Amino acid sequence: MIISKLKAIKQNLEINLFPLAYKKKYFERIDSLNWKNIKNRNIENELLLIQYFLDSDSIFIDVGANLGQYVFKAEGIIPRNHIYAFEPHPALNKRLSKLFTGIHLSQDALSDSEGNTQFKIPYFNNREIHTRGTLKTEHIEIDETNSVLIDVHISTLNKFSETRKTDNISLVKIDVEGAEFDVINGANEMIEKFHPVFIIEIEQRHHKTSILDFIMHLEKTGQYTCCYFDTIDQQLKTDIKDKKIEDIQSLDNHGKNRLFINNFIFIPNEDAAKKVEDINQKIQEAIN
Repeated sequence: MIISKLKAIKQNLEINLFPLAYKKKYFERIDSLNWKNIKNRNIENELLLIQYFLDSDSIFIDVGANLGQYVFKAEGIIPRNHIYAFEPHPALNKRLSKLFTGIHLSQDALSDSEGNTQFKIPYFNNREIHTRGTLKTEHIEIDETNSVLIDVHISTLNKFSETRKTDNISLVKIDVEGAEFDVINGANEMIEKFHPVFIIEIEQRHHKTSILDFIMHLEKTGQYTCCYFDTIDQQLKTDIKDKKIEDIQSLDNHGKNRLFINNFIFIPNEDAAKKVEDINQKIQEAIN
């Protein structure tokens, strides 16, 4: 316990006193990723996929930015002021503000309405797990021992796109530990106007209803094609309707390897088939 506290103090000092040096060291592993060295590593392949959905004029929105892995990859592709990150966890938000100057950073949590609510920070064996903070305060993880509730302001992607007057919203990544349905419900106007690509973490263990029903509903109402990244073949696949969630989200693989498929990519129908084909070809060229 004492050692972990000392490490945390040292880390905070480095972030506050030498943010650029710390950032370079912390993200070195992600910065060195490519299609040849990422295979069989327990890291999100979607970090490499975002390059195919962004160009120099794109706007990227990161809902649930956490430690900033996706923000880091995005700032190597688009201008920093084209990045909008939302992170309600106070300590993580402060960390992001130190490491990513120049981006638009909000402490709002996104949902399907405007107002105030509570955000749960869970603990496992009395240790905070910052990656699992959620608006779904009623959800209890299998190995959760206790939690802390904090007050947060909530807003919507519709409100964001209305007030910011932004153009060319190309990519939205959502990782909100079970609240993703609400985020999408609060984005219908933005979807109709911009039709961005979505990368959404969706895990059945967070939901009582079938996530396949949600996926198919978003496909139909939003006019999207859903795909996922097959880490064995290293290709985007669009056959999610032929899969069983209990197979691709086996708890035996959760947190242990990338065989657990939790990120789903929604591409607008009008160019989905060609986009998937082009991306898969570029991945194979990079591997070979």
